[in-house]
Amino acid sequence: MPVITISSQYGAGGPKLGRELAKKLGLDYLDKEIIHKVALEVNVPDSEVEEYEPEHHSKYKSFFSTIFDLDALRKKAKTMEESQAESQFDEREEIPYQFHVDGWIDSDIYKTMIVKIVSALGKRQNVVIAGRGGQFILRDNADTVHVRLVADFDDRVAWTAKKREISLDEAEEYVSTLDARSRDYLRFYFDCDADQATQYNIVLNTSKIPFGKCVEIIEGIVKG
Repeated sequence: MPVITISSQYGAGGPKLGRELAKKLGLDYLDKEIIHKVALEVNVPDSEVEEYEPEHHSKYKSFFSTIFDLDALRKKAKTMEESQAESQFDEREEIPYQFHVDGWIDSDIYKTMIVKIVSALGKRQNVVIAGRGGQFILRDNADTVHVRLVADFDDRVAWTAKKREISLDEAEEYVSTLDARSRDYLRFYFDCDADQATQYNIVLNTSKIPFGKCVEIIEGIVKG
């Protein structure tokens, strides 16, 4: 069974469709689990990884994180000091020297870990991967189906207002903000435009096509 990547506008139903597809096809659906895996890899809380996720993305923070993130620099210095304290001699002459990331994260480390984990999942197969540039990272991966979900802006605003119990004006601002962050996230980390249709096997408008039919269409593509 091939790998499926789901790219979705906020409010277009990506997570719901991903979970339904995974259930019908007997695949694993991975979304927040990827965050947890990154956190485990670099030994930081999930909340620190979430700061670099699309929902919280700030192109300014991400761009300057490796230069001006004092917390990260302090953690790096502490890690190096502890490592040197444990060693009684300079081992760099005996073994290849590598810096082991432990206890801190910045935008470069975040990207490296996301690419590493999504690439590994692509080799494993039998999985539905939500967002995080999967369509770009696995663009050359054999037996991978890339799906993009879109929906009319007004429909996404109405869905957001109901879900978050906020006014339509607040929902409109919220959706617009998340759309902008998502675009910036993909450009910053992967030089990728989510709206470029040629990246996908199929683009579906969930405002025009019933949800159940979307699932059937993708299932048909996957099963060939």
